Order: sequence, then C-alpha cells, then structure tokens
Amino acid sequence: MFWKIALVFLLTTFHSNAEELAVPKAFVNGEVADANDFNANNNYLVEKIEEEKTRIDQLLANARWNNADESGSIVKKIDCTTNQSALVEAYQANVSEDHLTFLLTGSCFGAYQWLEDVNDEGALVVSGRIQPNNQVVALISDKTTNPSNRAKLVPRKLTSDRDYFAAGILSSFGNGLYLTGLDIEMGVDDSWGILFSRSSNGDATDVSISGNPDSSKAQIGVLIQNGAAAYIGTQTVASSIDGVATGIQMLGESMGNIYGNLTITATNGLKSFNGGTFQLSLSEDGKITGSGSAIEMNQGAQGFINNDTSGVSIEGNILVSGSSLSIGGNAIIKDDALISLNSSILNIWNSNSGISADRISCTGPSFTGVSGLSMNNNDGNGCLDQAGWKTLIDSVFPPTSASSALKRPDLISSKASAESRRSGAGAARATKQRSAESFLNNGSW
Repeated sequence: MFWKIALVFLLTTFHSNAEELAVPKAFVNGEVADANDFNANNNYLVEKIEEEKTRIDQLLANARWNNADESGSIVKKIDCTTNQSALVEAYQANVSEDHLTFLLTGSCFGAYQWLEDVNDEGALVVSGRIQPNNQVVALISDKTTNPSNRAKLVPRKLTSDRDYFAAGILSSFGNGLYLTGLDIEMGVDDSWGILFSRSSNGDATDVSISGNPDSSKAQIGVLIQNGAAAYIGTQTVASSIDGVATGIQMLGESMGNIYGNLTITATNGLKSFNGGTFQLSLSEDGKITGSGSAIEMNQGAQGFINNDTSGVSIEGNILVSGSSLSIGGNAIIKDDALISLNSSILNIWNSNSGISADRISCTGPSFTGVSGLSMNNNDGNGCLDQAGWKTLIDSVFPPTSASSALKRPDLISSKASAESRRSGAGAARATKQRSAESFLNNGSW
C-alpha cells in the first residue's frame, strides 16, 4: 500500500517538475547516440529518483498513520539525556497536532509552551506562549526499555538578558493534559507546577512536584481554575507535593479529585474558594499536612473527604468560611488540629475522626452535624446542631398561637364548632336577603 502511495507521489512529482529536469545530453534526430552521453542521462535520472524516494520515505515516516497509536495520538520518544531542550523542540515542531504523546527519558526542560526569540540586540527574549484549543498532550516516563526510568521536568531559562527560570506546564481552552510517572522541579519564577484552566481537564498520576526554595512567589503545586477538572493522585508509586505555599488549589467552579498514596506538605495543604470543589480519597500513607492549615475553604467552596487511611490523614487546622465540608470514610484528624467555621456547614459521619466538640468553633449561622456529638454551644464554642438550632429558634421566636393551635386537637375542635355556627348564621342571613330581593324585583309589594 505504501509503495503504491509512493509511486503515485513520485509520478505526480516528476510530472509537475518535468520542466525543471535538465538531462546532461539532449539528443536530436539523426545523431548517433554516444554511450557516455546515454549513461550520463541515466545516472542523472537515477539520482533524481533517489532524491524523490528519500523525500517520500521521510513523508511516510512522519505520516500520522505511521506514528499514531490506537487512540490516534502522535507518539514521540524524547531523550533529554544529551539535549535537555528535546521536549521543547519536539512540542513546538508538532504544535499543530491535536493529540500528542511524549515518552520521556532524562531531565527535560519544562515550560515547553513558551516561545523564544532574539531581539535586535541579539538577546534571547520571550515572544509569547502557545495556547492551542482542544489539544491533548500526554507526558509519560518511557519504560519500554527501562522499567525503572523516571523522567523529570526541570526549570528552563527563558531569557538571556536576565535570570528567569520556569518549568511549569499548563492546559487551557478545553485542552487535555495527562502526566504519568514523572517529577516536576519548579523554577524560581514559577507560580505553579501544573495549571488546569478554562474548561480543560486531565490528570497527574504518580507525579511528584517540588517547589523552589528560593522563590519569592507563593507557589502552588497544582492550580485548577475556571471550570477545569483534574485527577491528582497515585496508582502504583507514592507521590508528593512539597516545598510550596499551597499544595492544590481549586477556584472558579473547578473540580479536583485527589486520591491514593499522595502526601502534601505545604503552608496550606488544600485551598478551595469561589465555587471550587474537591473530593479527597487518600489511601495507604496519604496525608495532607499544612503548617498554616491543612484545608482552607472560602466563598461557596465544597469539600468531600472519604479517606481509606487508618492513620492520621489530615494534619493541620481546617478553616471553612461560607462553604460546606463533609468528612466520612476513615479520615482521621490529628489530635491537636482545630476546625473553625464561619457561616458554614460541617458534617462528620465517621465515628473515628478523633474530633471533639472543644476543637470546633463557630461564628455566624454555622451548622454542625457530627456523629456521636451533641452540639449546643458546648463550652461557648458557638456551634449548634439541628437540635441546638431548634432550641435557639424556639427561645427567640416562641411558637405563635396559630402554630400552637395546630398541636391542640381540643382547641381545633372547639374552633371548628364555632366556625360552623358562624357559617350557619351567615347562610340564614343570605337566604333572607335573597327572598327580600325577589319580592322587590317581582313588584309584589
């Protein structure tokens, strides 16, 4: 099949370029053909055919049907052991493809979406960032020849006139980004290690992210925002996010599904606000540790925790403001961690959470539903459960006489009898009135 395509290609090319061919010897009628001239013409044609064959072989080698896997993705093996820019070069050379898979080896420069240019002074400068629509990119450590291979994305210097180092990668405008079995070493100028934004989606499976200790920025390991959704967790290899201000952050009606043997060590483990939602399902040694807060939620955030770990899985305070948090499964909160609610809802369904009423404080109209705990402003913590709220409402707003009547059948019965008597008297008056009207209308007076 390929040779048929190649032959058509070859004939078409020769036909279209026939005018450009210039054989060494053009014979005329009556001329005796010299063998040297004849051979020279043949050698010339053979050379041109070989050139065309080489070009066609290259086209076939790069054809989508020869490079795409069963999912339709163009697959490229990238070895960064001798050229750290190999991933940057491969991505930017294939940026028009809608589905790319890169099998990585070695330490590759990240920030591959950033374009570089040379200004009038000959200095290297950033000229823009590639953000295609609806493109899927997969970055996977290549284990085809080395099962223990684990690739790494490292900071890339983007300018020559000043130090600017970044490794972070992003998915936006409905794109997909899928990372498997690799490490990300953030640069000093990175704001985030991975960004999912603007209705994009993807996952980071068995991926570890390290923040830069010299960065002046409040770095975020994974940022999910503006309608994006992503799975962050582990399947086979324990992973971590550490050295950052915030481990994972959700905002702007986004969704983060965090699972498996993942440990997050940060100033703030998880942050969610402005409609951001997360589902936390840690297992094995998975843990969220925050020196400032393990979990922080604001402005309509929602959180669902259903951990399988048997030990402490939440190590740090939980701050919930104008949001809702539900904790079930086997999630265990460290014994010195506090939960603070401000106009929020807290439900804890598992009996082994380790939380007690003295570790929960509430301001504003907050609701608490904790298995095994009666919350009625315990020791002045301001927290009320359903029964506590009812007691408060009844004390401030006593039941009205109407509502009380509904609870007294005898009173209802007497009122019904009185109403019946009044209705009967009213009907009699109406009958008399209609009779008088008939009499007047008939002129019978």
